[in-house]
Amino acid sequence: MGADRANGCRDVTLGCTEGRSADPGEWTLSDGRGIAELTLGDPVVVLAVDPSQCLRCSSVLAEWLEWERSTGSNVWLLLTREPTEGERRILLATGIRTDGQLAGVRIEAQRTPVELVVDTGGVIVRTEQVYGPSSPLLDALDDGKSLQEAVAELTAAYGEPPS
Repeated sequence: MGADRANGCRDVTLGCTEGRSADPGEWTLSDGRGIAELTLGDPVVVLAVDPSQCLRCSSVLAEWLEWERSTGSNVWLLLTREPTEGERRILLATGIRTDGQLAGVRIEAQRTPVELVVDTGGVIVRTEQVYGPSSPLLDALDDGKSLQEAVAELTAAYGEPPS
């Protein structure tokens, strides 16, 4: 755990970093937008999930959707690949809405879900392989903190990211 200084990112990296996925600051959506374009200035949460992850009981997806509902904050749910027909039917039946799909990025299912906090400058916090019912970021938000306060807490705990 700690600040990711190797690639010049200013993100705080939590969780497993060995063999992690491509730099999310360079990810694009199938509609051509870059990840940083998902925010209008305030940080937002982006979850990149394999469609099969949406259906797991242990996924943090439910906790993030509850946080979004209770705070009015925006959580972007992006699929890492095109869902199969069966996954598409289940997503529709369960009412899980997605906000887009990543394009030109290969993220193995076992690396997802990937949590990001993004602002106009790029990725601030990245967590991969979030398997439990919570995550360090969700835990930091649990006490009613704002997203900015939670990011500041994680930054203090895991090291100041480079500017």
